[in-house]
Amino acid sequence: MNQTKLYIIGNGFDLWHGIPSSLGDFKKYAAQMAQEVYREVEEYLPVDENWGDLELALAELDAEQLTENLGHYMTSYSNDDWSDSGHHDFQYEVTNVVERLSTNLHALFADWVRKLPIPTRYNAPKLLSHVDTQALFLTFNYTDTLSSVYGVNPSHILFIHGRAAQPNDELVLGHAWDPQSRQSLNDRPDIEEVDTRQVEANNIIDDYFSSTFKNSADIIARYSSSFDALTSVEKVVVLGHSLSSVDAAYFHALLEEPAVANAQWLVAIRAEKEREEKQQRLAEYGLCLDRTSYMFWEDA
Repeated sequence: MNQTKLYIIGNGFDLWHGIPSSLGDFKKYAAQMAQEVYREVEEYLPVDENWGDLELALAELDAEQLTENLGHYMTSYSNDDWSDSGHHDFQYEVTNVVERLSTNLHALFADWVRKLPIPTRYNAPKLLSHVDTQALFLTFNYTDTLSSVYGVNPSHILFIHGRAAQPNDELVLGHAWDPQSRQSLNDRPDIEEVDTRQVEANNIIDDYFSSTFKNSADIIARYSSSFDALTSVEKVVVLGHSLSSVDAAYFHALLEEPAVANAQWLVAIRAEKEREEKQQRLAEYGLCLDRTSYMFWEDA
């Protein structure tokens, strides 16, 4: 194993190999397979047209719109139609929505990932020329593309967010906004005056933010031995990772390793316009830009 070279693999790697693994592809799958989940995402999460920012959007659930839309289930106690049997109707409907946006969405996502068609070396539409199959690999993907196409031994690969080929692996999907850093919906001075049903609904929505949180700190701690083993790394190659802030914790952890911080970083870009954005992200994570260079995918 070549422990002096580390590859960081993102979804752009799978896309380059012809795998329909974009979140836009997932959007199409959701629309076909789970229309209620699809509808709730479109209604309550500020996703872009192709759901490319889905993980970030999970942290921006429009709780006010949600409770307003379902407010007709919270019948006034003075209404002639009021009965004790309807006391939990509102909370029940709120629960249904947040479950579709959390548990059901996650299960749908995992099902979609596990059905993605993974090519082999013999039918991949194109191949990279310089992949060092003996290197170390940190992949944010769930697929076995590295092994299927390039023959990389899975023991060289850290599947930081789970491996689809392992049926019992949880495939991690979530936002990066720590629930402990956000104010509870019930943290308000007039809470004693708020309808009990609204208070309970707020608790349900608070739990949603916790359940959709990608706890990167716990994941990093779980794989601490893998991060600690990067003491010999001299070169880091980034293939297909957007360097998005949703994964910032992982890059901060990597750069806490002196060898990784002092290594030469080589980042693949599709076009020249990507260079500035990726430079800015790496600088924000604390990497010295004198240690970075860029290449086009055709040269990777």
